[in-house]
Amino acid sequence: MTRLSVYRKLNLQFLVLAIFLTAITSIIFGSINSLAESSKDSQNQQSSLVLSKPPGENTDSKLAKSLQTRWITVDENEFRHIQNVFENKGSSFDLKIVEKRGGLFVIEADEEQILDLSRNMHEEFNKCAGFMAHQTFHAARLSIDEALRADSSQQLVEYTINNQATVNTMIAATLESQILETITRLSTDFPNRRYNQPSGLNSANWIKNKWTELAAGRSDITIEFFDHAAVASPQPSIILTVQGTTFPNEVVVLGAHQDSINRSGGGETGNAPGADDDASGIANLTEAIRVIVEKKFRPKRTVKFMAYAAEEIGLVGSNAIAADFQSRGVNVIGVLQLDMTNYKSPNSTLDIAIITDLTNAPQNEFLRNLIKTYQPSLGIVDSSCGYCSDHASWNNKGFAASYTYEGPYSNPTIHTPNDTLAQSGNNASHAVKFTNIALSYIGELAKGTLNITTAASATVSGKVLSGRRGIPQARVSLTDAGGAVRTTITNPFGYYQFTDVPVGAMYIIEAQSKRYTFTQKVVNITEDLTDLNFYLF
Repeated sequence: MTRLSVYRKLNLQFLVLAIFLTAITSIIFGSINSLAESSKDSQNQQSSLVLSKPPGENTDSKLAKSLQTRWITVDENEFRHIQNVFENKGSSFDLKIVEKRGGLFVIEADEEQILDLSRNMHEEFNKCAGFMAHQTFHAARLSIDEALRADSSQQLVEYTINNQATVNTMIAATLESQILETITRLSTDFPNRRYNQPSGLNSANWIKNKWTELAAGRSDITIEFFDHAAVASPQPSIILTVQGTTFPNEVVVLGAHQDSINRSGGGETGNAPGADDDASGIANLTEAIRVIVEKKFRPKRTVKFMAYAAEEIGLVGSNAIAADFQSRGVNVIGVLQLDMTNYKSPNSTLDIAIITDLTNAPQNEFLRNLIKTYQPSLGIVDSSCGYCSDHASWNNKGFAASYTYEGPYSNPTIHTPNDTLAQSGNNASHAVKFTNIALSYIGELAKGTLNITTAASATVSGKVLSGRRGIPQARVSLTDAGGAVRTTITNPFGYYQFTDVPVGAMYIIEAQSKRYTFTQKVVNITEDLTDLNFYLF
């Protein structure tokens, strides 16, 4: 055999060996991958954390540009109930569950599927939406994180009821006829206020114009649109702000949703008067604004009235505003939602329901005390509703939110052409109770007076507290705009006082002790302040 023949034979053997090794390697790695995938599937089935492959960010951004696809967060038990309803009817239910965490689902759905889910939420639970809509998958996941972090027991301020003269004067000025007029105009002039219809934009303009008219002559009141991305809601939200006289950086929010929807047929342009859901809530806010202006009420804390867009398709307007306030660090100390306030079932002896889930427990107790103080004859009951209204948006972002509505046996005609004033006997007597709740909430949380008399100087006093115990020997300082500093020390009961403070100027007031540091207060002093307290909770 020649040397060349040997080389050829060896090369052939090496080639056969290489092919054999390649085949063996492919089989081994294929088995490993198969086992890994099998293990991964098994883990997903056991933990139910990720039930479908989440979309990538590129896909997320692309799809978010269309109204056809959104991501929603929804309660797992309620979703499963709807799923069972579909299955019992023999209908298909193909919404894609993308993720499950903490009793909540992230679901990818198109517009038609979202409306179908919303319709079934209404039929099964008699609630609005029942979920929160998001423009991106990342936003939906973040919403779950925030919901799981929300602390319903957190108390941000000390709740006191000591402004009776002011509140009683405002409550006495409430007029049912004015509330009735607003409900009538919204439900008849704009019988479809859907977020993506021209009539929904027209009704938003009407609300803004009405509030602007009411606030005429008040330089401390501003009204503005809060615009949403067109993909989220062509309908803007509306915000009216009454600037606080003493604590302008502390904000009290009252809200209601302006949009309506017909889920009983008729499509997007179907008749949806929404007299109770939620022209009644907008009417409560509108009448509260009228009374505040008429009585020349000047709140110590800033008060914001909000007419939210697109609540019916997943709390879109309130979610965007709450996220904006959170990102800008706006110091919101309380939020009150008014949704469905003018229907009282003939079968009920109760007047007010206070929602206890996705709300703040200390503020809910404050509301109960307000009702007992200013409307003692009303019957109160606790209830729950999940993602049923805009309070949930604020709660998810860590703000203290509460929601009061018309009570058990709520209006059975919401989301239909029959949600008209006729369901409430063509009057607004029940809604008056909620306007009075709003006025008492403003008067006792924002505080304030009906007439400000300016003196040359004022006294500023308060306490430094740990819980309800006064902290002695704490150092309190008062700094004016020029940088001049005055200091004092708290007495054995935690009490401090500054006298002869020039009025009409902004001051920074700070408290410190050896063990604690408190958040400073920025105060515009126009009169004596007797309850400027510093708290540790």
